Amino acid sequence: MRARRLASALGLAAATALAIAGTGAAAAAKQKTAAASPPAVLAATPYMGWDVYFAGLASAGETTILQQADKLKTSGLEALGYRLIWLDAGWWQGQRDAQGNIVVNPSQWPHGIAWLATVLHANGFELGVYTDAGAIGCGPPAGMLGHYQQDANTFASWGVDAVKVDWCGGAAAGLNPAQAYGQIHQAIANNASHRPMLLNICNFLQPGQGPTNPSFAVSAFNSYSFGPSSGNSWRTDTDVGVPGNVTFGSVLRNLDADATQNLIVGPGHWNDPDYLAPDQGMNAGQFKSQMSMWAILAAPYMFSVNMQTASSASLGALANKQVIAVDQDPAGIQGWEVAASGNSEIWERPLADGSYAVAFLNRGSPVGPLSTTTAALGMAPAASYKVVNLWTNAASTTTGALSAQPGSDATVLLRVTPAG
Repeated sequence: MRARRLASALGLAAATALAIAGTGAAAAAKQKTAAASPPAVLAATPYMGWDVYFAGLASAGETTILQQADKLKTSGLEALGYRLIWLDAGWWQGQRDAQGNIVVNPSQWPHGIAWLATVLHANGFELGVYTDAGAIGCGPPAGMLGHYQQDANTFASWGVDAVKVDWCGGAAAGLNPAQAYGQIHQAIANNASHRPMLLNICNFLQPGQGPTNPSFAVSAFNSYSFGPSSGNSWRTDTDVGVPGNVTFGSVLRNLDADATQNLIVGPGHWNDPDYLAPDQGMNAGQFKSQMSMWAILAAPYMFSVNMQTASSASLGALANKQVIAVDQDPAGIQGWEVAASGNSEIWERPLADGSYAVAFLNRGSPVGPLSTTTAALGMAPAASYKVVNLWTNAASTTTGALSAQPGSDATVLLRVTPAG
């Protein structure tokens, strides 16, 4: 039996052997070296992975998480970059021991979180966990207020790669987001294991939203003012939906909020308009639009769906290498809207190789053809340009004219490259 197979395929006994010995001393040494020598830029491109939330698996345990990871691997999505497996609210119910250390439920995590991280790392994945800046979270009372450094040390000692810090408890406690997230940033940076861990700032509240009715200054709309100095990503609007109920209108709302802050992102620091949401209420075309526009935004490609029941259409869309390449472009430039008329919009994103990603977005019912030119987009002059439709793979050439006619709630995503 191959050592690289995941626990859900091997069985937990074999996975235990894999975690303890199967990867060998060389793998352990490699992990220690990586922890001791952090990369120059953490999240140099928008991070990619899978979260439990929309999958309806918030309170899932060890076996289920490893089964989901196995599906990510066998589907080919892990090889395409979806490597971060993020536990959300529900992985921990807030228990601590007499010394204040986090205690997890042994029936949910019989081998512990460090063991889970070791198994995932051995199979090419990374592990993220959820907490809150306050004493409670958005669900279980699982926050880190009063334990910022202690919890950061614990996460690092377990081998955690990313930490999502929510704001339900922070808002309830009347904390200042810039101050609280700055303190959490410092705790992560100073963790006792010197382990680099990505920080997602998850203040999702719009001004006036919820029981705390935050002002603009302490809402998601102002996270751009401190996000780049404190985190690797920060939410730019409220949740895109709830499990099973994500609408295209909510996707467009989050797109618009995110687009107001396009000048502050770059390698290591990303706007976060919330998760990609396949099979959560949108049709296949609407989900492709979300993927297209998140790629234009240079947004994290975190998706959430039960991998056991995900549709083939959604898995196929998530596996589109050309769209992923736009999202992961190393220049790290967030795109912007360049033209609009009624429901119709044209967006562009300059890419590292001199090409441009161009999105023709239709927010509603079918409209006539949309058109622009490479000159209007600011592209370098060329005798001709290669044009590839990234969803159909249709290729053509143009001397400068560009046009498309997206259907209802649809996006035509092009890559336009100077050819001569």
